[in-house]
Amino acid sequence: MTTQPRRKACVECRQQKIRCDVEQHKTPHEPCSRCKKMNLECRILPTSTRNLRQTKAEMRRELEELRWNMRQGGGDPLSTPGSLGDASSFRSPHDPANGSFSNPSAPRTDASMSPALENGPNAAKDAKPIAAGPTISRSLDGFVVDARKIDDCFALFFTQYHPLLPILESSLSPNSANGYYELSPLLFWCIVVTGARHYLEDRSILNKVSQLITPLAFSSMALRAAPISVIQGLLILCTWRLPTNSMYKDMTHVLCGAAVHLATQIGLHVTGVGQDFARTPLKTDQEQKILRAKLWMQCVIVSIRTSCAEGIPPLVIAESFYDGDEKEREDLLGYLPPDLQFNHQLHIILHKAMAAMARTDIKTVNCDARNLRSLITIFDSQLLSLAASSPSELDSFQLNCARIHVLAFHFFAHPVNPGPDAESLSRLYSLCISTLQTAHAMTQQANFAFISQSFIDRTVTLAGFVILKLTRSHIHQHFDLAAGEQAYYNAAQFSKATSLQNGDLGERCCQILKDLWQSNRVFRRRDGSIESLGIRLRTRLSMSVSFDMFWYWREEFGQMYNPYNGEEGLPANARSRPTTPDYEREMTQTTAPGMSQAHTVTAPPQPIKMDTHGLPPQSMGTQSAPMSFDGGWDGEAYMFPPMLDQFPDYDWAASFDFSQDPSQMQHIPQMPQPLQQSVDMGPMNAGPTGYQYG
Repeated sequence: MTTQPRRKACVECRQQKIRCDVEQHKTPHEPCSRCKKMNLECRILPTSTRNLRQTKAEMRRELEELRWNMRQGGGDPLSTPGSLGDASSFRSPHDPANGSFSNPSAPRTDASMSPALENGPNAAKDAKPIAAGPTISRSLDGFVVDARKIDDCFALFFTQYHPLLPILESSLSPNSANGYYELSPLLFWCIVVTGARHYLEDRSILNKVSQLITPLAFSSMALRAAPISVIQGLLILCTWRLPTNSMYKDMTHVLCGAAVHLATQIGLHVTGVGQDFARTPLKTDQEQKILRAKLWMQCVIVSIRTSCAEGIPPLVIAESFYDGDEKEREDLLGYLPPDLQFNHQLHIILHKAMAAMARTDIKTVNCDARNLRSLITIFDSQLLSLAASSPSELDSFQLNCARIHVLAFHFFAHPVNPGPDAESLSRLYSLCISTLQTAHAMTQQANFAFISQSFIDRTVTLAGFVILKLTRSHIHQHFDLAAGEQAYYNAAQFSKATSLQNGDLGERCCQILKDLWQSNRVFRRRDGSIESLGIRLRTRLSMSVSFDMFWYWREEFGQMYNPYNGEEGLPANARSRPTTPDYEREMTQTTAPGMSQAHTVTAPPQPIKMDTHGLPPQSMGTQSAPMSFDGGWDGEAYMFPPMLDQFPDYDWAASFDFSQDPSQMQHIPQMPQPLQQSVDMGPMNAGPTGYQYG
């Protein structure tokens, strides 16, 4: 029995998916009716191939290769990428004079795909090595960074930042900038922008790339190419936040959530190589198991840090460090670094503490203080039990930072009934002082403030606010006020040192610390009493202390009223606010004329006498005027966007320009050694300082 050969359509009809009437058995065959009608070449290939048209990325790559060959004077300029002996060794040329630059959105090669998703665990090792050669200049949305500066930023990243977040464990060397770009453009630019944080030779790299990298991050997530590298890049951005002047603009929490969800989508939270999340059979590879375990644990740590610093309950899966077979988990522990295991255990306890506190009734001032203090004691004891196993001084420092966040919940207890826990608050006071002293010492020895993670920056600010609240309380006689004052100035110095741009969060937070320390009206109620142990903003977990202090600043220096519990703040006299911009004073006089007619009262004396040596002169006995809101207080008249008014974040001074009038700036004194001397920290609008490579 003879079988009829299978009919085959011509190339043109096959591409259009239409019926073809070509007689392919004739030699030569006659063109089909469609090709005759449209005057097309009717071709029949021995093996059917589809998608013969070049994609836009392939055409661009071929064009760049032709230009490269012509400039180098080698190779056939008419050769195509398919005719090369080793296509993986091709490097896209980036000559500014020629106008040919890299395309960050171009699809990556198979070697750059996730080993667990595409080509198996050995894909990275089996892929052809990227040809070694000089670093190529790169472009991001028209902004060009030359090769030498790329090498400088890479060197700064791998020497200063990568030891604090060792997630780039691959066959690529730290100097292989070309290799990282081929692996993932997002990861490449994350390394560049992080290394450029204190690269003084060219500040435009940080300023421009920090604006362009967020859209690149979202587009990289949408492409779903190289998910492992995308996760690594997102974790770098979340650990060292991009500079911004308002938390409302900060996308760190969104990017962190995306990193965690990408990690779970490819199965990093499960032991093994991710076979259950792959489309093809994967080889069991111990190296891949360890790599995936390390990356998932870093995802958990960064997620908890980011959420805690934002005052938002963490959403990451953290009941156990890994889902899967228990024996397999135990076997992996022997291959994981001790500091990674320590930090993971530390942040798991912190996560559980935040979740437990959020489940209690801390939103109301009459919460169960006994239950709250029991939880604080339990989780603080668990953190203390890890102290003996701390691998390094830095890990011990991070342990103390976590303890500050747990102990800060003491402020949620009612300050009068049942009253403050003086013993616990004394421990918190001592812990904040020792932590700030350690941060100051590490900054002097190794410029730690320049490379510290964002979680550390926020915790240092929180520790400063805790000291301010306790030194202004009625139990201040139990504390070492001189040591607290010095630690407070260390916190202000640290915040200033973290500043990357004029008017960013680091500089503004330093300004807030200075203003609140000098203020004699902070924590003062309308009846003249001072209550610093209470807290009004109660939904941001441990960071409620910091955000509540921002509202105190807003009341006195931002011409805003207290939106909590109907308790209007007592504003300072405009003449005693040297940092208030002139246009704010003019608007106060024009939009609220009734304020000048209020009755003046003498401010009650401070409950404690703080050492003001080295502080800018201030009238401690300035009279204050209670504000009247009966005349229709309208926040819009004071240039505060209504949407931002709803968010008690760092937007306390989004409309202030501290660099406009240098004459209005106050110098922040640096607490010296010994305490009796004072060193000027420099003007508030001074540019950031840091490393300079080369």
